[in-house]
Amino acid sequence: MVTQEQIARINELAKKKKAEGLTAEETKEQAALRKLYIQSIRENLKAQLDNIEFVDDKPEADYTEEEKQHVQDLSEKLKQEYDGQEKSITEQGNPRKPVGEAGKIMVNRMNESHADMTAWALGYGDFKEDDTVLDVGCGGGAALARIEPKIVSGHLTGIDYSPVSVEESQKLNAEAVAAGKMDILEASVSDLPFEDGAFTKIITVESYYFWPDIDHDMKEIFRVLKPGGRFLLIAEIYFHEGLKDKHLENVKKYEMRNYSEAQFEALFVETGFKEVAIHHEDGEDWICVEGIK
Repeated sequence: MVTQEQIARINELAKKKKAEGLTAEETKEQAALRKLYIQSIRENLKAQLDNIEFVDDKPEADYTEEEKQHVQDLSEKLKQEYDGQEKSITEQGNPRKPVGEAGKIMVNRMNESHADMTAWALGYGDFKEDDTVLDVGCGGGAALARIEPKIVSGHLTGIDYSPVSVEESQKLNAEAVAAGKMDILEASVSDLPFEDGAFTKIITVESYYFWPDIDHDMKEIFRVLKPGGRFLLIAEIYFHEGLKDKHLENVKKYEMRNYSEAQFEALFVETGFKEVAIHHEDGEDWICVEGIK
């Protein structure tokens, strides 16, 4: 098991690497600590699996009450262990602004966990070969990677105010960046470093929760979007009756913005979008708010 001191050292080395670089010895230490961190997570889960007592291969209806209770208890224990590991990574990584080694793990995990939602929502993007695309709060870069094959003569840009996210997004999209087809920059939604009307399409996935000043920041989005351009705001949750308690707990814990449909529509209209559409996926809490300038 990785100690708190080792986690602190991992973060210390990550900061030093960005600020001034590491010595050869420190580079080896960092690699070893990263390997240990990942291995500890795997071993923890493996230890739980190794303790599974397999019930004879027989129909569940034939289980004794003791066997049923054993299966239920073990399932709950594994769930608690897994949830605990997930929460630990999220808390250390800081979903508001990913930091350190835990932040790197978190943004890459989000690339996977948000894949289905992102694929669904980007279907409303109507991407063209010559589009100029901006991803605000690009995180681990998975949305950019998904759009990139659709863009032939256009260009893609990602921004994030987390250096960790910028680094991970650049790694994932290294080929497109090297080819000059994509740029990934450290910047804030509150002060976008682009000219008016620079983009035909703008997206943001799971980031509006933490924007510093939502009204001002939406005006910045609107400013750099071309007339007739499309903006997609994509979120895993929105406020509505029946939203699960675990989501409400996270909203409170991480001080997340959580708008309702009515609030989204009012926000887009007040920003100046001439057309607004709100999309949902059956059986999910996902929302995609589409605005046409």
